[in-house]
This record gives sequence, C-alpha cells and structure tokens, in this order.
Amino acid sequence: MKQAAFLRRALALLGHDVRRETRQSQALAGSLLYLVAGVFAAQLLLRPVGPAAWLTFYWLLVLFVSIYTISRSFLGQSRGLHLYYRVSVPGVAWWLTKVMTGTLMLWVLMGFCAMLMALWMGYPIQDTGLFLLTLLLGAPMLVTVLTLVSAMSQGSSQPAQLMPVLGFPLLVPGLLLVHRISKLALDGLSWDLAWTYALALVGLNLMLLALGVLLFPFLWRD
Repeated sequence: MKQAAFLRRALALLGHDVRRETRQSQALAGSLLYLVAGVFAAQLLLRPVGPAAWLTFYWLLVLFVSIYTISRSFLGQSRGLHLYYRVSVPGVAWWLTKVMTGTLMLWVLMGFCAMLMALWMGYPIQDTGLFLLTLLLGAPMLVTVLTLVSAMSQGSSQPAQLMPVLGFPLLVPGLLLVHRISKLALDGLSWDLAWTYALALVGLNLMLLALGVLLFPFLWRD
C-alpha cells in the first residue's frame, strides 16, 4: 500500500512539474534559441564539417544546453516555493520527479539539436538506432548529475558559478561512455562492440540515481 501511494504521488508530482515547465514557455524557448544560434554559428564557422567534428560539436552543444536547462531545477525556484515543496512533498519523490521531468525535456532538446544539425550540417551517423540508444541513455546521466549538483548549489551565494565546478568532474565518465557509443554509431560498426559501453552507462545511471536517492533527503532538509 505504501509503495502504491508513493507511486501515485510521484506520478501526480510528475504531471504537475511537466505542466509547470510547459507554462514557463520562455525557459524552453530560451533553450531552443540557444540551440538554433549554436548550430547556425557552427555551420558558418566550421564549414565543411567532418563526421568527427559533427559528433563532437553535437555533444558539446548538448552539454551546455543541458547545464542551462537543468540548472533551473532548483536555482530557478523562489525561496517560498522551495519551502512549500519541502513541507508538502517527500524528498525522494520530488527528486525522482525532477529527474524524470528533466530527462523528458532533454530528450526533446537532443532530438531538436540533431534535426537542426542534420538540416544545416548534414547527417553523418550511419547507425541511427545505436545513436538513438545513446541519446536514450545519455540524457538520464546528464540530468541526474546536474539535478543533484543544482540542489547542492542552491544554498551557495554564487550557485551559477558553483554548478560547472561541481558538475564537470562528475560528468566526465558518462560523457566518455556516451561519446564512445555514438562514435560506433557514427562509423556504423557492429552493436556487439557497443554493448559493453551501453551496459556500463546503464550501471552508471543506476549508481547516480541511487546516490541521489541517498543524498537528496539530506539536501532537502537543509
């Protein structure tokens, strides 16, 4: 019964958070504009773009737009709204809700970025299925790390400056795995070579999620 009640509350929170993010259309529009400007500048400055440069720029752009977008998870909340959620919502349920909402948003932004780059800079990926698997596994990794770092930075006097300092060292292992898998998709190599990296990325996602579940209640109380 407790698990069912927790699940219902988490789903209700997810619906509420998705509606809140949808109503704040200027935030999503800012992320989309960031992508449009970045891809447009790249296709002017990097012409012609080789396959390796295309892939590297794609993940750099995704990294910076994810930091811009996910940093609003807690840093964009008012003090009053934060206190309201803290007294009315279980910490673990709110943590999982923020991770799921951020993952959905980042999937949309990743797809939009790939379509823009394919339109303006070509599409060198030979195995689209493997590339989609990379996006499917890479987004939760980015969101989990950045959401946790955003919660940790909230009490700081300079949270925007603290987020990259804390976030980049934690993101490096996941980014290396993501780049390895997407490079295999770029070259059209066998999926057999990608499973080791994909399973390692799944394990990393589970470890980060468990770390957030353990640490977030303490950050929530503070």
